[in-house]
Amino acid sequence: MPLSFVTPTLKQRHLLFGSREFTIKEGVSLIIREKSLLRQNETLIHLNTLQANPTFSSSFSVKWLLNSLLTFALSILFFYWARHFSLPVLYIPSAVFSLTTLLFCYRFFLYTTRLTIFRHASTHENYLFLWRNRPDQQQFDIFITSLTRAIQKARYTA
Repeated sequence: MPLSFVTPTLKQRHLLFGSREFTIKEGVSLIIREKSLLRQNETLIHLNTLQANPTFSSSFSVKWLLNSLLTFALSILFFYWARHFSLPVLYIPSAVFSLTTLLFCYRFFLYTTRLTIFRHASTHENYLFLWRNRPDQQQFDIFITSLTRAIQKARYTA
């Protein structure tokens, strides 16, 4: 599908962060609509403030994975001791470690990401973050190509 017939919109959904919609408006700005459980936000970014060459970042949070595995093992151990020795008081630390495991798993999924990052044109700081492969790789690549071309056009016409 040629890029000229593609709508310059990308909709992303992430379990922990909610949903976002990126729309290239008239080739000069980018509208970002964010929705989550507690808030809705709309942001307008002028394309001439972005660098046209995105960077890529991937992270796998080993620290939070190991923490969640350790607390899960402790919760299972306390649960086993409580059942084996008939000590109901040991169910309390088992429950605490189980809740801690859930928190650590949340942190693991929060910090394990694959991002495409556009930097600010003058400060070179990370400015716009997009989750790679959401909704799928083909739609994402088409949108990134459209956005990069719109940024280049906006920077040269400014």
